[in-house]
Amino acid sequence: MTKHRIAARLASVAAVGAVVAGGTVALAPAASAVGSSACTKNVADYDSQTDTTVNFRTGPGTGYTAKGTVPSSTEVRVYCTAKGGAWAYLKVTEGAHKGKTGWIADKWLAVPMQTS
Repeated sequence: MTKHRIAARLASVAAVGAVVAGGTVALAPAASAVGSSACTKNVADYDSQTDTTVNFRTGPGTGYTAKGTVPSSTEVRVYCTAKGGAWAYLKVTEGAHKGKTGWIADKWLAVPMQTS
């Protein structure tokens, strides 16, 4: 056997051993978290709220990890958008994720709220 085949076989045996022992093996990494660097359009910061309970993600798309869910009617502060305005980068301003930034599909946000 060549060195390459031996290395590949050892990696396979190690992966099977990890699974048998109750471990897990990552086959493909999740999309890396991105912040405002993924924004393609800056918007005048505005307050809004979620229309429904929605996934709060590490990046603009369903391929990014969900940080959790944000309940319906939660107030947020929107900073910018990505993917043609389909995703909003924002900060949650109340509730369990208060003060955290992340991404929510724009279709789940209410129209801008009046601020006084």
